[in-house]
Amino acid sequence: MIKTYGILAYPAGHSLSPVVHNAAFKALGIDAQYGVFEIPDTELSQFIENARNEPISGLSVSLPYKEDILRYIDVLDEDAKKIGAVNTVVNKTGFLYGYNTDFIGAVDALKEVFSDAKKVNAVVFGAGGAARAVIYGILKNGGKVSCIVNRTKENAEKLAKEFSEMFGIEIVGLGLDDVKKDGNVFINTSSIWTLNKTADFSEIGKYFTDEYLKNFECFMEIAYNPLMTPFIKKAQELKQKYITGDKMFLYQAVKQFEIFTEQKAPVGVMKKTLELNLE
Repeated sequence: MIKTYGILAYPAGHSLSPVVHNAAFKALGIDAQYGVFEIPDTELSQFIENARNEPISGLSVSLPYKEDILRYIDVLDEDAKKIGAVNTVVNKTGFLYGYNTDFIGAVDALKEVFSDAKKVNAVVFGAGGAARAVIYGILKNGGKVSCIVNRTKENAEKLAKEFSEMFGIEIVGLGLDDVKKDGNVFINTSSIWTLNKTADFSEIGKYFTDEYLKNFECFMEIAYNPLMTPFIKKAQELKQKYITGDKMFLYQAVKQFEIFTEQKAPVGVMKKTLELNLE
């Protein structure tokens, strides 16, 4: 019997998860299909109930449901529990198991520039589910997060306090008007380019000036569609190193595929398929 998997998000049309996972299934001869579940929040509860029983074997969870999905999970992986966000769901006879592979993807992406995560000292922009995974991954692997910056200062402060207490360190939460801290990598985890493809750098440029950004050795983006976001274009303009969002996406998808199938992922196939479909 063919197994069904899919991306749960709203919107979901930008996701390259279907082409990447379907290529991996085909490469390994796995009888499975991966689709798109673009579900508005008003229909989420009913969708999850149907997914338990239809059944859907597994879900990749993206914006805006990485935190909302927690209430439906029956068994939560320890890392996902600490992160407070889930991006991978496996359905085992109606019981939903929740995992997070984003933190693995983030650390592996950072290794594109930093040979050791312990060398990372990050400023993280954003305070949602993706930010939680990025911060956790860095801290778990011995790196530092000097501050979290968010449009809503209270959300940044809350997240900073939570992870400061979890790891016994000090992280500062700042609003956009308070940005002072720096480090060696600036990581954008906000959804600004995903939700508005016409947005340019002026959306945040008045807060993160060129003078401030030049303090960083590297820029890292988690959005990958389009690949060359205004944030990455700014890195090019300033002649800084950068890590595009496809890196984190690929590495988290590899781990996710292995959780879904309990087989070693065909990394080369997934990487090539991703590259062929990037804008």
